[in-house]
Order: sequence, then C-alpha cells, then structure tokens
Amino acid sequence: MAEISITGDPATVDWEGFMDKENEFKTVSVDGCEILGRGVYGVVYKIAPDTVVKVYRPDVPLEKVKLEKERAKRALILGVPTAISFDIVKVGDSFGAVYELLDSEPMEQFVNASRDNLDYFIEASAKLLKEIHSIDVTTDELSDMKADHIKWIEDIREWVGEDCYKKGREIIDKIPDSRKLLHGDFHMKNIILCGGEPMLIDMDTLCYGDGIFDLATITNSYLIFPHIDASAATQKLGISVRDAEYVWDKTLSLYLKGKGKAEIEEEKIKCQILGIVRILGYAKSGKIKDEAVAEILRTKCVDLFKQLVG
Repeated sequence: MAEISITGDPATVDWEGFMDKENEFKTVSVDGCEILGRGVYGVVYKIAPDTVVKVYRPDVPLEKVKLEKERAKRALILGVPTAISFDIVKVGDSFGAVYELLDSEPMEQFVNASRDNLDYFIEASAKLLKEIHSIDVTTDELSDMKADHIKWIEDIREWVGEDCYKKGREIIDKIPDSRKLLHGDFHMKNIILCGGEPMLIDMDTLCYGDGIFDLATITNSYLIFPHIDASAATQKLGISVRDAEYVWDKTLSLYLKGKGKAEIEEEKIKCQILGIVRILGYAKSGKIKDEAVAEILRTKCVDLFKQLVG
C-alpha cells in the first residue's frame, strides 16, 4: 500500500478544504496502488482500505476537477449512488480528488471471477440505469444531449454526405425532448462494486435527455470501440470482445424489456447510429491528439454510419 504524503504538519491539515495552511495542495502518491476504475479524464486508485483518489490527466484543469466534485454532490442529493470527494490533492503533475469508499472492489475483478458475476453486473447495470433515468433535472448547468447530438451531426455533415446526414438528423429530431438525468459515460470502468452494490465514480459527464443517449454511450463502450480495436475491450474494460458485446446486448435487452423484438432491434440500431455520431463529433472537434487514431475512427465510423442509416 502506498503512503500518503501531506504537505505541512498532518495534525493541522483541514481535510474539508482544498488547500493546507501554507496555501499548497496536499500531495498523494499512488505508486503501487490498485486501480479500481478508469474513465475518460482520469484513473481511480485505492490508496487506503476506505479511501480512493481519482487522478486526472495532467491536462485537466483545476476548474474541471472542482466541477466534477460539485456534480458528484448534486448527483448524490438526487439519489445517484456515488461518493462525495472530501479533498482535492496533487498527484505528481496532476490534480486528484479523494473519496471515501468502504469495501470497494474493481468491477473488472468482480466480473472476471465468474460468469454469474458478469450476469449480476449486467442486471445491476440495467437497474441502475433505470433509476438514474427516473430522476428529473431542473438545473440548466448540465448539457442537453439531444442538442449536443444535433451539433455533432451538423459538424460531420460533410464527412457522411448529404443523404446520410439527413437520415441521421431525422433520427435525432424524432427522439423525445427530455430532462431526465443521464450519466453520459456509463460503462464498467466507471462503476465500482462498493459493499456488494454498484457505485458510479465519474460524474463529470452528467447531462440530461432521453435514456437512449446513455444506451448509445454503452454501445460505444461495449460494441463500437471493441470492434474497431480489440484493446478497447481487453485493455480498457478488462474483458474479451465477445463478453463486451454480450454485456451490450443483454444490458440493452433488459433495459428495453417490454418492447417487441422488432422494436428492440430497431432501438439497438438507433443506439449504434447515435453512438457513432458522438464519436465522429469528438473526432471532428480535434480533441484527439493522435492524428492516426483520429483518422482510423473517422474512416471506420463514417463507413459504419453509412451502412446503418442506408
């Protein structure tokens, strides 16, 4: 277990504040610590039996760390099972957020222990999604995922061609306007098993809209990305490509339970289309620094988009 080194006298540290009395961030080492989860902006390490730290990428500014801290607090108040950060620290050149999590276990470790555990995770995930999507969002601080998808389809109009653009735009326009809470990046690495129950650990992607937008994110994580590059499943999720697709198919089937078979299949195709719009929108934004990766995503996702809407 790695040691936590605190700037200044440990006896005088105010763990409720962001800084110590010398106006410096406390420092934490994660050397040798177990990784519990991994999101878009950071990695979660277990630094003590009841404490974890989410270490953000070095390019993530303090303002974004504070924003996620506030969103985690808001989510918990709304009823989302998550943890509240009680301190912001420095970990090397990065900022980190410290959380109290009792009896926590990496979801990857849990699901790989037995096939029954994988099925339990899927059933718990579908149930958790339903719970989150029952929550109404009254604030305008979160983004509207339908509006975001409209922007993204407009941004990639030239890439996909006019005919496919119109078909994709029509699909998005027909999705009902909604202010239900969405996680925005719901996948295995953003869920920790805590006391035997799933707990979300990544709140910076909170948004609102129809539940299908979260299903589209799940589709990207378990279906689209693993089929573009197998390491998206084996390394980033810790499961096989086959199991990733199994998680996707069963999660969506459970979530959409009650609909007819043909309608469920139609919804799954729609989720793929929406997921690809999001990927291409991100690629178009220029935020992917590796140009070779960006080009692979653009080429493969454009081809798949055209097949799906055609």
